[in-house]
Amino acid sequence: MQLISYDAFEDWASRQSPLLCERAFFNDAAAFDEERVHFHQGDLETDTLMVAPVTVIDGNLTVRKIDYAYDTGLLVVSGNVVCQHLGRMHIDVVIGGDLRAKTLCLNTLNDYSLFVGGDLHAGFLSEHGAHVDVRGKIVCPTVLSLMNEIVAHGGVQGRFIHAVRGRNVGQVLIDAVLTPEGYLDEEKLEACVLGGASPLKS
Repeated sequence: MQLISYDAFEDWASRQSPLLCERAFFNDAAAFDEERVHFHQGDLETDTLMVAPVTVIDGNLTVRKIDYAYDTGLLVVSGNVVCQHLGRMHIDVVIGGDLRAKTLCLNTLNDYSLFVGGDLHAGFLSEHGAHVDVRGKIVCPTVLSLMNEIVAHGGVQGRFIHAVRGRNVGQVLIDAVLTPEGYLDEEKLEACVLGGASPLKS
């Protein structure tokens, strides 16, 4: 990857799709001026992508794991993304095309967002403190929204469970992914899903 300035990044973003023009920005750029923006031209296929602190893929991304080295960050992909799993995030993710993932367990403590310009395809999708905005449709057997509202402008093809604001998660989730007090245990939920089991009550 090459390093480019934040001014060059903003110039690149201004020439992209409306979603990227609108959402591909980094509020903490001044604090990370020395690190600059990690920029990759063309498609990228890698086992692990380290986002530090801003990474841009001008193309498609195929990755098993997305990780990050800072307390805040931004990943921008102009094309499509294929990944195994996306879990707890301290980064904003902006994808110009489609997102295909085996599992998504998104928790960001309400600070970070996932924006998808195309469709989102997943085997399982849960949100607990993430803003999720999909411009296309979500195709997923189970979509579980536990804190915020998942927005799919093209609709949801699958079971949508909306347990937001006041509804007891114990009505939806099995005891194995809850704390003794009945609250969601995010680590247990993610471990359950990654292990191939369903966290949902039948």
